[in-house]
Amino acid sequence: MTYCPRLTNGRHKSSPRTDRGEATTQMVILTPILLVLVLLGVQAAVYFHAANVAMAAASQAAATASSPAAVAGDGVAVAQRTIDDLGGHPVHVPTVNISDGYVSVSVQVVVSRIVPFFPGSVTRTVLEPRERFVPESNR
Repeated sequence: MTYCPRLTNGRHKSSPRTDRGEATTQMVILTPILLVLVLLGVQAAVYFHAANVAMAAASQAAATASSPAAVAGDGVAVAQRTIDDLGGHPVHVPTVNISDGYVSVSVQVVVSRIVPFFPGSVTRTVLEPRERFVPESNR
């Protein structure tokens, strides 16, 4: 004979009737939380991709515009081409400023929104010294 503890109303302690709906309640609570976490992870990946696109475009444009024979338009063209090649979408035309021996390039790229409170764009700026020719006799 096996011992089976009973509650006062005659049902077993491990009766399925006492746990009715518990798994459903847990799934109703956990599913939205897991979904939000997954969407946050995807949004972070999209944001960092856009930031990398903007940084690569700004770096390439600054390297191009820093040569002595280059003009600002060369840097803008390189930035646009880099953004297009990497699958980004610029917010506006990249800006290239050449002054005081330095080249400054600013690129702003659109970030696709999956989660509403993330920023809609990311901006990266690169400052690079302008190359200059120094004759051998002056070195």
